[in-house]
Amino acid sequence: FGINVLELEAIFALPCPTKTSPLLITPGFAVRYLEGPTGVDLPPRIYDAYTQFRWMSQVSPRWGLDLAVTPGVFSDFESGTDEGFRLPGHGAVAWTWTDRAKIILGAAYLDRPDVEVIPIGGLNWTPHDDLELELVFPHPKIARRVYCFGQYGERVQDWAYVAGEFGGDAWTVTRRDGRRAEIVLRDYRLTLGLERRIIGGLDTYIEAAYVFGREIRFLTTICATLCNL
Repeated sequence: FGINVLELEAIFALPCPTKTSPLLITPGFAVRYLEGPTGVDLPPRIYDAYTQFRWMSQVSPRWGLDLAVTPGVFSDFESGTDEGFRLPGHGAVAWTWTDRAKIILGAAYLDRPDVEVIPIGGLNWTPHDDLELELVFPHPKIARRVYCFGQYGERVQDWAYVAGEFGGDAWTVTRRDGRRAEIVLRDYRLTLGLERRIIGGLDTYIEAAYVFGREIRFLTTICATLCNL
């Protein structure tokens, strides 16, 4: 089973009400080309068309807020877009424990038939300037600055990292017999990556990942039966 993804995003920041409390508006569009598995009724392409509205604010010296909602259409675009509309979002608070540690608590509403809500929680800790521990579910990440590529300044930095992810999403599609159905692709991912951070410029990175626990599920609009394949 293969997935090739082409995605385009743009991020716009507006003061809400100030530059230190920005509203980030992120429109995006993605097309996913599916290959296999043999004998499974999957469309050749599925699409994401969405706009995320995300507000982040430091409401006090110790407390911060992160709120987001992402209305979008997730479907094959074969029979209209009304059934493919979803409204995922998340909300989280961050408590500054020390100058180098924050505790994160919240929840994400996925608006998916398999999982509607998942918790957000954990610890962001920077023991020193060359080590970042983002021990927060559902996207934990450990990053270490490396000095083996000749970048020793503060403006250009090289980082190696390992990250985990609860992956997948849901789309509304038309099956071969004409029935509308929701397909859910669900997996877990372990990623190794190398990132070059350029302060005031464009970051670049390369990643390799191991994907496991993958499931493909169908929820038909007629029988309303969720089944594993």
